[in-house]
Amino acid sequence: MKKILHEKCIELIENNINILQQSINTAQQTANEDTKSSAGDKYETTRAMMQIEIESNMKRLAEARKTQKILNEIIFHTDYTNQNTNQNIVLGSIVITDKGTFFMSIGIGQMLIENEKYFVISPDSPIGSLLMNKKINEKIVFNTKEFIILDIL
Repeated sequence: MKKILHEKCIELIENNINILQQSINTAQQTANEDTKSSAGDKYETTRAMMQIEIESNMKRLAEARKTQKILNEIIFHTDYTNQNTNQNIVLGSIVITDKGTFFMSIGIGQMLIENEKYFVISPDSPIGSLLMNKKINEKIVFNTKEFIILDIL
């Protein structure tokens, strides 16, 4: 299941990167093709708006690439066939609790795979930081709810 979750996360991030890159290219093309007209400031306004859009999408693209790098680190540090020998929650762990199942990777949110609900979370998220380095049978309290760690895959 870890491999399927990981591949789904990679697919989502790659799609996001492609969409952002297309948006940047389209905005750049629009800015380059717009010519001065008798409408006065229309040309400058369009170029300024396209530049703002390009800058915004460049920031989002940089964040998406950081996220992609985190996903690539999971491959480097995680062997899909072996369980975590120390049974500590680490980047790439699937954490089964009495309140839900979490995939410790990037902050995507809820994902449904093979009729099972997974919460794909970042180790930097509030609940992720509480779960990191915990072991089976340990407890955390998040939003006044107690979570018991039942298994770590």
